Amino acid sequence: MRNMPTFRRDRIRKFWNDVAAQKNLAARDYEDFLVCIMPAFEGLLPLQDDETCADLLFELANWHALAKLRLHTEVTLEIFEGATRHMYEGMRVFATTTCKHHVTHELAKEAETRIRPNAQGATSARSKSQKKRRLVRFNTPSMIKYHQLCHYPRFIRRSGTTDNYTTQIVSILH
Repeated sequence: MRNMPTFRRDRIRKFWNDVAAQKNLAARDYEDFLVCIMPAFEGLLPLQDDETCADLLFELANWHALAKLRLHTEVTLEIFEGATRHMYEGMRVFATTTCKHHVTHELAKEAETRIRPNAQGATSARSKSQKKRRLVRFNTPSMIKYHQLCHYPRFIRRSGTTDNYTTQIVSILH
């Protein structure tokens, strides 16, 4: 995505580092990724998997746009609920088809981080076997944060749009 052109200076910034290896990202960074990721993924995978990824990315972008609306009506909340169902369906299709066709490994930096604490007391044979990058499974559908997304329209009905309140105070306490 570093080779993608920027969209004017004030819209999307250039990604200077490997997107997959970045840590401590802000919400605006994820939003920037979502906005320009579809053309970056286009043609990378076999046609069927490419279509599945494009559909999922579209559903995620659509859901995100509806979640960010500053004013909701009953009609937009119904559309949002439908978009949530489509996003969940797209995620299920992606997890059961596309993910099954591709083997993924943890990043080299993740493997180094995993090995570092164990390296002090480990034997050399064991540390060599640990240096291999582990297989990584797509586990987003089993995460509690993912599960909570289906409740988002209901929370907006009850509490209003997300620009009306913050979780920053609770986050500071952690």
